[in-house]
Amino acid sequence: MKRPEGFKGFSIMSIGQVISLIGSSMTQFGIGIWIWQTTGNATPFSIVASLFFIPNLIFNPFAGALVDRWPKKKALILPDLAAGIITILTLILFKTNNLTLWFLYIASFVSGIFNAFQWPAYSVTISIMLKKEEYGRANGLFSLTESGPMVIAPIVAGALLPIIKLDGIMIIDIITFIFAVGAVLWVIIPDIRKEVTEKVSLFKDAIFGFLYIFKRKPLLYLLFIFLAVNFFSGFYTTLIAPMILAKTNNNAVFLGMVESSFGIGGIAGGILMTAWGGAKKKVISLLSGILISGIGAIILGLSRGLIAFLIACSIIGISGVIANASSQAIWQFKVPPSLQGRVFSARKVVAQLAGIIPMASSGIIVDRFLTPAFFNNTTKLSSIFGQSKGGAIALLAFVGGIFEVIVPIIGFLSPIIMKVEEEEIRPTA
Repeated sequence: MKRPEGFKGFSIMSIGQVISLIGSSMTQFGIGIWIWQTTGNATPFSIVASLFFIPNLIFNPFAGALVDRWPKKKALILPDLAAGIITILTLILFKTNNLTLWFLYIASFVSGIFNAFQWPAYSVTISIMLKKEEYGRANGLFSLTESGPMVIAPIVAGALLPIIKLDGIMIIDIITFIFAVGAVLWVIIPDIRKEVTEKVSLFKDAIFGFLYIFKRKPLLYLLFIFLAVNFFSGFYTTLIAPMILAKTNNNAVFLGMVESSFGIGGIAGGILMTAWGGAKKKVISLLSGILISGIGAIILGLSRGLIAFLIACSIIGISGVIANASSQAIWQFKVPPSLQGRVFSARKVVAQLAGIIPMASSGIIVDRFLTPAFFNNTTKLSSIFGQSKGGAIALLAFVGGIFEVIVPIIGFLSPIIMKVEEEEIRPTA
């Protein structure tokens, strides 16, 4: 039987990744419930997210340099293998009643290190496996690897938790990661690597991507758009689970439905981008997606019932995929494949750099400063956003959404950003 390649091979690899991520997302859902039931605080969610995020940023440039040097299959398999081992250790500790927040913090940090390889590896793989006219469709398809699990995992995990408990969820996760590794091993991926000489150190390769971007003003300005969006959205995205749990009396089924609505929107966006590929001028669909996502965040902050939550999260899901897939297509078209591992890793670091501030501080802001203003319905804020911690997090979503709307409007008014696809991007002095 002929091994698959091209778009077919990439599709099979994406399906394997979806299956694996469903298992991982189920475990994350169950762990989130465990943290909330154990502590009742929002701060541990911020800590877990930050300890995953920080090493991802720190090691991303080095991961990108290694992705350009290594066979792509090695870079694709490593994150899945590490995730599988961490889940096995978590399962053992849970079964022996030794699972602690401190272990979850360490596990998040280690996961962040290995996860740094995944995004640049898949980004480069699209470029070397497919034709340029397939980039938009492929990025739409790959977005389903994130959106699909978001639909299936919360609902399935929410339904199975009372029956098979957290340990049963983790066993499913351990089984599913085999599909991702098997799919990568089966498909044909061209072996394109950067030739390494003794004169070029790993450190120089790691900073190469930053120098490449900073010398090309259109790409740098485009990147600043995502830096701003990640900053403003970071104040509430980390705390979606505690917000829903606080507003629904710890209803895991409701939480599963709300989190799945993100995935439903993402799947709709992925299908749309797979069929459509985005606007002819990708920057238009990119900025429009960000603007609509900001409107969704505003609605999320104002939502008081399940239907409103589902609508808001679906809007954020679909618009986020449109924005990200359009952005990815621009970068894949503008940056040569042999440089993409380093450049895309640097791009991710810059775009997400400001996100660590709201991610690390949002839980503390809610627990220590905002919650006292939301203890009853006598205040204006409580009447608009709800009571206690749920209302405090909703306020963050509302304010973050307003700023998310402002950012793409600035982008539409910038000639440099609007012409990023039309002009040859040359380095500036």
